[in-house]
Amino acid sequence: MDIEIIIDGKKIKADSNSTILEVARKNDIEIPTLCYLKGINEPASCRVCVVEVEGARNLVTACTTKIRPDMVVKTNTTKVIKARKTALELLLSNHNKNCLNCPKNLKCDFQKLVEQFHCDTEKYAGATTENHIDDTNHAIVRDMSKCILCGKCVSVCAKLQGCSAITKINRGFETKVGSDFDKCMQESSCIGCGQCVLVCPTGALTQKNDIPKVLDILEKTDVIRIAQVAPSVRVAIGEEFGGKIGEFAEGKMVTALKEIGFDYVFDVNMGADFTIVEEAQELIEHLKTNSKYPLFTSCCPGWFNYVQKNYPDMEKYLSSSKSPNEMLASIIKYYFEEQGKKVEIVSVMPCTGKKREVFAHGVIDACITTRELGELIRLKGINFNKLADSKFDDPFGEYTGGALIFGVTGGVTEAALRYAVHKLTGKKRNIIEDVRNSKGVKEVEVDLGGRTIRLAIVHGLANAQRVIEDIIAGEKHYDFVEVMACPGGCVNGGGQPYVDYNKISATEVAKKRAATIYKADGDMKFKEAGENKGVAKVYSELFKGDHELIHKLLHYVHVDYDRVEESKDN
Repeated sequence: MDIEIIIDGKKIKADSNSTILEVARKNDIEIPTLCYLKGINEPASCRVCVVEVEGARNLVTACTTKIRPDMVVKTNTTKVIKARKTALELLLSNHNKNCLNCPKNLKCDFQKLVEQFHCDTEKYAGATTENHIDDTNHAIVRDMSKCILCGKCVSVCAKLQGCSAITKINRGFETKVGSDFDKCMQESSCIGCGQCVLVCPTGALTQKNDIPKVLDILEKTDVIRIAQVAPSVRVAIGEEFGGKIGEFAEGKMVTALKEIGFDYVFDVNMGADFTIVEEAQELIEHLKTNSKYPLFTSCCPGWFNYVQKNYPDMEKYLSSSKSPNEMLASIIKYYFEEQGKKVEIVSVMPCTGKKREVFAHGVIDACITTRELGELIRLKGINFNKLADSKFDDPFGEYTGGALIFGVTGGVTEAALRYAVHKLTGKKRNIIEDVRNSKGVKEVEVDLGGRTIRLAIVHGLANAQRVIEDIIAGEKHYDFVEVMACPGGCVNGGGQPYVDYNKISATEVAKKRAATIYKADGDMKFKEAGENKGVAKVYSELFKGDHELIHKLLHYVHVDYDRVEESKDN
């Protein structure tokens, strides 16, 4: 039921179940927050969203206060501004204020509000939180001296990912966000997805910085320096330079990488086409076994690591096909080594978890995220927006629409089905709408060569946990299950550009980036991996039908990420 309220003198009609904050945001009225994530984290603990309501004795939190008929709300009175300023200054009292050395400098929500409200950074100065940096994890760095205890990371990890790798521990001034029994990140249940990094309003949680590694590689003159780029990076990198969310910037991105100093820029999309061919063949063989368990995808490192940590007995049902990132790197190194040339490869990923994958397998020499690519472009003094478009280099720059949609939840399934349907029936199904737009878990039945197969498309590991438990209990049966750790898929990966979630939800961000990918797929001449002539050429001319070589380069002998990391670190 709609009711009428007044906010800052404006009459507004809104649903009676809405909060003041929800109504304000829908009507472009700015109310700042630090701890609020709709439906995920609403503790009202930061007190930055306080507003005046006529008739109320005290200021109220806009994020938790429901509207009522004829409510009169004031969001920017002197009293409100002073209260917000005081709340921010109290948060500053034990905060590490060395902002110039912080990875989130100029991209920090807390810093922006401190500047906006002209806060005195030393007004309540006192004892500060211990400056202990936990960089044991190869994806994420934790610095609790910058934590404001907003709880966003805790809620995202528990509610979206079902991992609960981090939680609030201790009491009073000693309260901090940490792992169970205060373990280091590497020994926790963290799977490196980076969703906590995306929502952290300060520099308490950041990605592992691998830019120095890349700069070292670029200085080498005795190796061929190669960059390879994932599908989702091209629909997000423009945001680092003021572009619209979901802007397609493939051409500028390739040019930027060449100007940075890479000798070749290859496309991980081609690796995705290889993955499709291998995984579709795996699915066809798996169907012959009539197994109780499905074939699970394995290209998402967060999901892969989650299975290893929580369901080790299920690991044998993960596809042995390497991720597109690892598959293409293996092919590139073999290709150049056959010519007696040494190469070093830098992969550019939308995902913090790929850093762990890269470290564990040792084929790729460095891995940076979309955000780090933005930093590298700025570091090199390149004006991204004025760059001309360039194309990926041969022989590893050709791809199909099926590869491009890997970046979206449901994309791996759709790409595999396009290829499998064509292979088994000779008919093409270029668009399979049934597997798109999953809201967490989507069940689909598809006819594959006269046989009905049951599929599940899952994103968010809390959803994956429920699916696995149902499979183990015998309550559900699937033939193929695609899992992406990040909600919405790689387009919403933990290494993608920071977004102001006060203005747009993560769901909307993922939709905008996904829409661009689907549009690009629709514009492409070739839609399925079997149509990629470059892939066919590699199989025939480089591999020469050597099945042992194909399996060695394109399939995993599954390794325990944590054990490999521990052994390498020691």
